[in-house]
Amino acid sequence: MLTSEDIFKLIKKERNFLGNIDQYKIKISNSDNFDRDNLIGVYKIRQYNATRNGNDNLSQEIGSLILSLENYSNSKLRFVSLLGKKYYGMFFLSENWDKVIGYLEREIDENEFTSMDSID
Repeated sequence: MLTSEDIFKLIKKERNFLGNIDQYKIKISNSDNFDRDNLIGVYKIRQYNATRNGNDNLSQEIGSLILSLENYSNSKLRFVSLLGKKYYGMFFLSENWDKVIGYLEREIDENEFTSMDSID
């Protein structure tokens, strides 16, 4: 497994606006339970709900994630989340940690998540 810094650099290649690693809390899942087919099913349901609730932007973002997952040829993925003061991103990486497969991200309210200082 790569270090937090290595993973942040990999993600930053995909999302180059992120700035400095010190601005984020990085959570790296060491689970190998992120199955591509299961994720596609879950996110198709979430896309349907977003469309049904009139959130077209979220539906499009989820659609892009689904397409990326469908184009990924392996079955397992890795999961990383980034939390900043006004940013939250969920990233799915290849099984061997060398490529960002897909992501969802959004701006958040400072009070939406627990303070970054209290996250373990």
